Amino acid sequence: MKNIEVITAHNVVIQYEIAPVFYRILSFLLDAIILFFYWLFVLLLMSALSIGSLNFLDGADSIAVLFFVLLLLPMFFYSFFMETFFAGQTVGKMILGLRVINVNGATPSIGDFFLRWSFRLLEVVISAGSIAILSMLVNEKKQRLGGIVSNTLVIQLKSSQSYSIHNILSLKNVDNHEITYPNVIQFTDEDVLLIKNALERQNKFKNKAHNQILLDLSKRSSERLNLEQEPKNKIKFLKTIVQDYVVLTRS
Repeated sequence: MKNIEVITAHNVVIQYEIAPVFYRILSFLLDAIILFFYWLFVLLLMSALSIGSLNFLDGADSIAVLFFVLLLLPMFFYSFFMETFFAGQTVGKMILGLRVINVNGATPSIGDFFLRWSFRLLEVVISAGSIAILSMLVNEKKQRLGGIVSNTLVIQLKSSQSYSIHNILSLKNVDNHEITYPNVIQFTDEDVLLIKNALERQNKFKNKAHNQILLDLSKRSSERLNLEQEPKNKIKFLKTIVQDYVVLTRS
């Protein structure tokens, strides 16, 4: 899956997984089904109130026309209202675990959501989705035109990748490695994966935020290992934890 790294205002790098085009289409279809049942509900309600037959040229039916329009407004602005009030999610996106975010990782403004919605008329409604699909296929961030203009993109909240201990670290000399911290066996795969990712990010993005994360991880790890004194070389200490864990869990 395609990932994107976002640098926040605090200079912290966050990695998001961009939503696949197939999921975007499936999300749209789920929302379309919901709108279909809403439309069906409107027709049944109007029929029950005996205003299902409207004559737009008859002034006596003005109240019925107004009632009809007011009920359809939520349907017309569905995606705009949902994404604005539910932090970038429609019902379809909620079901599939998708969300609209700004390219800097923040929640888009109401103006951003409006831009996204306004371009839907051209990309989705008028062109039957062809423009939107073409734009997502050729765009690196899988953005449709509305996303490009509003600086937004759709991410997948739950990673599609599944990790095992074999993904954590490859050791060339596993047999010759001497265990330094045998108590590391109490750690979980998620704990060690967190340490590994923090080490990689600190190596790639050398800044105060990532250095502080390593300091915190080193302190917590030494406490969990019941060490009398925290090692001075934090990076070497954390790397040793990862190596010890891999060796112990592979044996």
